[in-house]
Amino acid sequence: MSQQILIGVDVGTSRIKAVATDLDLKVIAEYAEPTPWRHEKNTSDIDMLLLAKTVIAVAAKAAESAGGKVAAIGFTGFSETGVLIDGDGNPLAPGMAWHDPRGITEPIINELGDFEFRARTGTLVNEIASISKTLWLNKEYPESRKAKHFLSAPEWVAYCLGSELVNELSLVSRTGFFDVEARAPWREAMALVGGGEDFLARLVVAGEPIGFVNNEAPEVLRGAVITIAGHDHFTAAYYCGAINEGSLFDSMGTAEALLRTFKKPLSREAIAELAAANVGLSCSVIADHFTLLGALPTGLTLERVCSLVGVSTRDEKIALGEAALKIDPSASAMRVVNDYHGLSVTNLDDAVSPAALFRATTEHLIDDSAQMVALIEKFTGKAGDVVIAGGWIKNPMIASAKNKQFGSYKVSDATEAGATGAAQFAGIAAGIFKLNN
Repeated sequence: MSQQILIGVDVGTSRIKAVATDLDLKVIAEYAEPTPWRHEKNTSDIDMLLLAKTVIAVAAKAAESAGGKVAAIGFTGFSETGVLIDGDGNPLAPGMAWHDPRGITEPIINELGDFEFRARTGTLVNEIASISKTLWLNKEYPESRKAKHFLSAPEWVAYCLGSELVNELSLVSRTGFFDVEARAPWREAMALVGGGEDFLARLVVAGEPIGFVNNEAPEVLRGAVITIAGHDHFTAAYYCGAINEGSLFDSMGTAEALLRTFKKPLSREAIAELAAANVGLSCSVIADHFTLLGALPTGLTLERVCSLVGVSTRDEKIALGEAALKIDPSASAMRVVNDYHGLSVTNLDDAVSPAALFRATTEHLIDDSAQMVALIEKFTGKAGDVVIAGGWIKNPMIASAKNKQFGSYKVSDATEAGATGAAQFAGIAAGIFKLNN
């Protein structure tokens, strides 16, 4: 009898990654393909049928490489990119990348109110939220106003494989259609885009079984239990052991994602204040918990500095970090200012050097991170433990700065934590693992 395997799929911004694991979550095969966006200038959208076809093919390739019988398959990924479907499950418009600048916000402010939107949804009024993108699609694709349901990308792929229509709590929390504190659809927000009371489907928690892969799918996947593993950052944090009461997860990737999980509800004023600072509140991937997610362009900024000083390889970055540790930060008045769009350096003086710039940048970024953590802990209390993951924590300058920021922390060496976490939730759906909370 062939061994049972689990498939975890991370529908990512740049690529779609699938891993096949054994029942101890040891990765035995993996496969990836670029996410098939259509790019034009600064816009990015996607044919949702093509997305589903690509994701399913990637999952099948990983399963075929691993051999064995697929017991369950779990999907994680971004939440804001979604699909508007009719009553027969047909897409009525393309999906828009979460970072696509197209979106309409005026009706949200005028009809729902800025404070009310932040207090209910835990998100900023901006072009990222699914509701603003849907308003734009309603204008450019009038048929989309007849949409029966909204599904996020992972939920859509699961549906194409044979699952029932569902909206997973951590994903739907970031759409703008959901009252996070009430854990219920927000009728007025759904009505704003022409949605009825069933615009959102049955609500489920990550790891809940939602069907079986049908016979139209690749043979290697057929019969597997299907589940949604939640928002990609949450899924990765769960796999790293940092989605539980009192934990802070610091993911040091291109963006630095700060996640704090807790159980006690927050006030409307607190939710609105956090959202205004780009710290979003979501239902977590474990039942009856919430997770705050804040993001900063930390890794992106560090990469820009490395490019500026001609450093590209991992070894060169380590050497730059080691040199930065030896720099006296008081020797220079150099200052760094950054955001997602660029980096500015001022007060260049005689003490400037690649190492000095790297140190000044790191200290500026740590200050930003500390301010965001302080805002989070203003409402949640201090975290009981801190888990850090991602490639940048292996840099000695970053590790030293994080030690000053947190005092002590654990480092997760997990790779492909999103996809492997999705496999873990697949195992939960199949009854192989128990949910840790």
